[in-house]
Amino acid sequence: MADRQNRDLRDNPATLPLWLVLLGNLLMGVSLWLIGAGGMAAKLILLGFWIALLCRFVRQIRVGGGLLTGGLILAALTGLIATGNGASLEKLRLIGNLLMLPVGLLVGRMVGRDSLRLMIPVLVLYLLLSSSFQMTHEGLRLNQPFLFLGLFALCSVARWRGHQLLSAGASVAVLLSQTRIAVLAMLVNLIGMIRFSRAMTWLVGVIVLAGVGWIAVSHLPRLFLTHGSGRLAFWQDFWGLWQGGSVGQRWLGFGAGAVEETLSGYQSFASFGALHNDHFRMLFETGILGAGLWLFGWGVMLWSVRHARLAVCILFSAMLTMVTDNTLNYGHYLICCGIAAGIAARAGCDHG
Repeated sequence: MADRQNRDLRDNPATLPLWLVLLGNLLMGVSLWLIGAGGMAAKLILLGFWIALLCRFVRQIRVGGGLLTGGLILAALTGLIATGNGASLEKLRLIGNLLMLPVGLLVGRMVGRDSLRLMIPVLVLYLLLSSSFQMTHEGLRLNQPFLFLGLFALCSVARWRGHQLLSAGASVAVLLSQTRIAVLAMLVNLIGMIRFSRAMTWLVGVIVLAGVGWIAVSHLPRLFLTHGSGRLAFWQDFWGLWQGGSVGQRWLGFGAGAVEETLSGYQSFASFGALHNDHFRMLFETGILGAGLWLFGWGVMLWSVRHARLAVCILFSAMLTMVTDNTLNYGHYLICCGIAAGIAARAGCDHG
């Protein structure tokens, strides 16, 4: 026990002064409350603060092969977007969205668990004050599933007393949202937290899984519906548009914001909103070159944290949500995942 405590102290020194913690909570609170207002203000505050915080640790950053490769890929993808088609505002928005996860990953690696003090308190407060059940044709659903999912990711790397209770609360909230991809991502994150070598894990896990499964089947029917909310039809349309584009459009994309611009011509745009597949979106807006850089970037991030199973699971869970949702637009969720994965990689949290 003493060795573990000493290791945690070495991995997570108290580096942030109280004034910075208070300022961070204030700015994160402002950013969260600006989400409802739309626009870019919330993301500018979010991204600007964490980048500024990284500048405090710039002397400690060791530029290895992984960081250099990742930086070059991000720079190439950013340059491709900046010089491509699309309005300047849409280019800035997409570039900012792409920065969220890498910035969070660097924060987790450089600052460690001390960074949780800047995010968890205000996130919990915001969720308590703003979360509510919404009536849909499929029953009541709790809103903001991805913020709860981000909170779950942060709690999965926390080590303070009571974090398990908060993690359990976040997991229940994700289940009550009845958002299938969020629940699946949470399960992937959970795999990284479990010590599979313990017999008690299997005994308790089977009982808990059976109980949760029974409750979900009985009271959360939406989790098991097979419809795609019209996603497949839109994906087929966009696939046809991409195939019918010029050689330049297939290789370099239709430009930032092209997805929303195209969808605005559909009568169902108001209800559908976006493409709900960020991987396909990157192919459509940045072409084969951009999609290649996008996937290569994911590979570099996963490879850089390969020594920590929890970090791999957190990153993979975020990547998974992008198959059927617009996760690139969820900056706060991506920052949370990046910080959590960075902390897990820093601490070498391999629960194998």
